[in-house]
Amino acid sequence: MRKKIDLSEMLIAICVSYTIISLVNAGLAIGHGSESISAANEFNIILWTSLGVGVLYTHHYFERLSPLVMIIVQYGIALGLVFAVLFIEAQFVELHPDAYRDGFRSFTIPYIIGGSLYYIEVFRDAKMQNKLLQEIKSNKA
Repeated sequence: MRKKIDLSEMLIAICVSYTIISLVNAGLAIGHGSESISAANEFNIILWTSLGVGVLYTHHYFERLSPLVMIIVQYGIALGLVFAVLFIEAQFVELHPDAYRDGFRSFTIPYIIGGSLYYIEVFRDAKMQNKLLQEIKSNKA
């Protein structure tokens, strides 16, 4: 049985992730001597954060796969969506020649950190549920 995606939980994860990433981005910008962050950059941060969190929350649809394959497939999907966003952006504005490389780095680093935290929690919950099931089974016997 597949678990339904909890949209309110996902929205909270998006908001928290966006806040953390924006604060780190602002700190890095100040550290490099640039105090302004463009609106386009902020828009990309919220969009890419939403894509990354949204893809992570679809892990229930990939339960048939091994955990490692599931994680790799989800990352591939998320990165593909980020590149699609960059491609669409390029139709309207001129992107920096290194936009795809920079997008790859700017997305991958937070995704690995956030994804690791997400999957640690998922696996911890699964382990706890398995332990509860074993206790129920042993109490019935």
